[in-house]
Amino acid sequence: MSRRFALILAALATTTSLVLASCQSAPAAPLLSDPKEILTETVVSLKDLDTVEFTGSFTGNVEAAELGGSLDLSSVKLSGALDVPNEKARFSLDAPTLLGTKIDALVVDGAAYYKIAGMLAGMLGATPDKYTKEEIPESSGRPMTDPEEIAKAVDDIKAALDELPNPPTKGADEKCGDQDCYHVTITATADELDELDPTGGAAGDVTFDLWTRHSDRLPAKLTISVDSPDVGAIGITIEFRYGVTVTVDAPPADQIAP
Repeated sequence: MSRRFALILAALATTTSLVLASCQSAPAAPLLSDPKEILTETVVSLKDLDTVEFTGSFTGNVEAAELGGSLDLSSVKLSGALDVPNEKARFSLDAPTLLGTKIDALVVDGAAYYKIAGMLAGMLGATPDKYTKEEIPESSGRPMTDPEEIAKAVDDIKAALDELPNPPTKGADEKCGDQDCYHVTITATADELDELDPTGGAAGDVTFDLWTRHSDRLPAKLTISVDSPDVGAIGITIEFRYGVTVTVDAPPADQIAP
């Protein structure tokens, strides 16, 4: 995936840091048919985010001769949760086929804690079986609540979508658990990515699928797949649940590296 294409897709999420605010109820939203409008409203909906929990799984095999050949990603799992009002988060990545890597990270009380296990820990100089603590600088960001700011964010998202090699397409609506969801797809071939950003070195053809809830426009699920003759065909699926209880506590002192 080229850097520019990744940045364009990231534009759907980067405005999140500007529009986060406390959760509030709203009347049922009218149905949408324009895929660009669906993507735009999905990003803007994140200003109402309160708590969210997510889980992720991978598919495919990575061809990496320097790491011993074909690496099966089907056993790699990730999970995490975010409590926006209380500025708490947790994240876990368990990747036994990728050098036995396991990563646990916490954000609580203005500090970040992370622990890395497996060969990656030695490569990064991390203390095995201990958390490393990092103070988080006070954020200068603020929630976006001004209508003019929100309108500008919407325009920026639409402008980013207009730069995509192919316009987003809307598939048939689907069920996401007990929710009705829109399904929007973005695709780009390696050649299109190279044309968009010749310096990016596209890894292969990319497909991005997003399922957005009818009720509140929040994302329910996303998948990203890459098909490359060099790396192989790989994919990730992430599912989201909202309004959950998120518990995050700092690790005990004896589990923190000096």
